[in-house]
Amino acid sequence: MARHHYVPQFLLRGWATNGKLYAYHWNDGAKRVIENDKASVGSACQIRDLNVFFGVSKAQRDFPEVGFFTPKVDTPAADVLRVMLASGLRELTPEQRIDWARLLVSFGVRTPEALREMGPAETEKAFMLVEAAAKGPPEDEATVTKIIRENIGLFRRNFPLRAAMEISTDPTKLHALDRMTWWIRKWNRDVILIGDRPLLTYPRQKYPCGIPLDSRDCLIILPIAPNAVFFACANPKTQTKMRRMAPSRLANLVNQETIFRATCVYASDGSHAKFISPRLEGKILGTWHP
Repeated sequence: MARHHYVPQFLLRGWATNGKLYAYHWNDGAKRVIENDKASVGSACQIRDLNVFFGVSKAQRDFPEVGFFTPKVDTPAADVLRVMLASGLRELTPEQRIDWARLLVSFGVRTPEALREMGPAETEKAFMLVEAAAKGPPEDEATVTKIIRENIGLFRRNFPLRAAMEISTDPTKLHALDRMTWWIRKWNRDVILIGDRPLLTYPRQKYPCGIPLDSRDCLIILPIAPNAVFFACANPKTQTKMRRMAPSRLANLVNQETIFRATCVYASDGSHAKFISPRLEGKILGTWHP
């Protein structure tokens, strides 16, 4: 069985030293926040068989991971990140902007929450479409229904992955992101955290990493290094407000939202423990909200 990442390793590596980073999560058994100062990038943000098709040949089973997310989303985006951090956004080609937009869109459909939600929803939608199309003799309709019901488990597993791949390459979504104003804010030291649901958006969505592209106030925030954050927005007023925000206040805002959205928070060193732990605990106990 393969283990698949829902946060690309190339992004997490920015917080790592020799492949290790600090990780913080709430432990139900211990009833406290646990710090792991030797968490590995290779084992972070992954779930066994998250991106596999069931009921297909062995050669096709891992296609969503090895044939789509890795080569078509994460690898091109890793190249874009290197350019952005080294030379800035102005050095990006039009093709690279679309590559980065594809990564941003993919976050919203590859989280465990999104896949769980899309499974039943997409299956029922397909079920209704197929039944509606099967308007022939009663015995034919009965056969179609029987086939669907016997394979409903496979449909619920495979449909969300197919939907995720289609959404990640939706030209309408990609060009909407490309038309936004992009900018990067940098700090002179490592002050930024990243979570296992790293894409932050406003207005907040029901599920982590969802992007409210239908809102004129849509704001996208993605930590891209311990000292850098990527922003995208279409509303000039929101852009101005964020750009004028004091660096310390902005870092605090991004970090608090990261903690609120994440189940596991990562840092480049242990200096953030006193900031992270009480907020993670407060979120679980219902005593803290950013």
